[in-house]
Amino acid sequence: MATAVRLFARDGFQGTRIDDLASTAKVNRQRIYAYFGNKEKLFEAAMLEVFAKANAEDDKLLALSEKELPELTAILLQHYLEVHRRHPALHRMVGWANLQLKKPSVWMQDIKEKSFVHLRQLYRVGQARGIFSERVSFDVYIFTLLAVTYFHSANRITAAQTISRELFTEEGGKSLVEQMTVMLQNTAN
Repeated sequence: MATAVRLFARDGFQGTRIDDLASTAKVNRQRIYAYFGNKEKLFEAAMLEVFAKANAEDDKLLALSEKELPELTAILLQHYLEVHRRHPALHRMVGWANLQLKKPSVWMQDIKEKSFVHLRQLYRVGQARGIFSERVSFDVYIFTLLAVTYFHSANRITAAQTISRELFTEEGGKSLVEQMTVMLQNTAN
C-alpha cells in the first residue's frame, strides 16, 4: 500500500499505471487486480490509508474541552497545519482526487465524523458564550480552517511567489494562525 500511496500522490489517479505500481512494489499485477478489483478501488484504498493516518492525529482533538474554547481556532489551525506537514500525501491525494475522479466517493462521506461531532458540540457552546458568531455555522467555520490549512500546505511554492514569501516561514505560519483567529472569533483582539 505504501507504494500505491507514493505513486498516486506523485502522479495522480490518471498518471499512475498498475504495471508501474506492480513493478515498483515487486508484485504481480494480476494479484493487485485480484485483491482490489480495479484501479479506482486501489486508489480508494490508498486514500483511506492516507486519511486513517491523518485522522489518527485528530483523536487528540477529542480531549479538547470548553476550557479551550477561547483558543479553539488557534489550536485547530495549528493542528491541521501540522497534520499537513506530517502527511504530505494527504493534500496531494486530495488534490488529485478532486481533479481526476469523475464522481464523489461514498466512502469519504463521514471520514472525519469522529472529530467533527465533538468539535461541532464545542463550537455550539462557544457560540452560546459569544466566542463564535451565531451567524457562522460550524460547517463554514471548519471548512474555512481546513481550506486555509490545505491551501497553505498545497500551494507553498506558488503562493509564496504571488502572495508573500514571509507567510510561508515559521513566523509567517504563526502570524497566519493569530490573524485567522482574529477573523473567526468574536473575542479576539
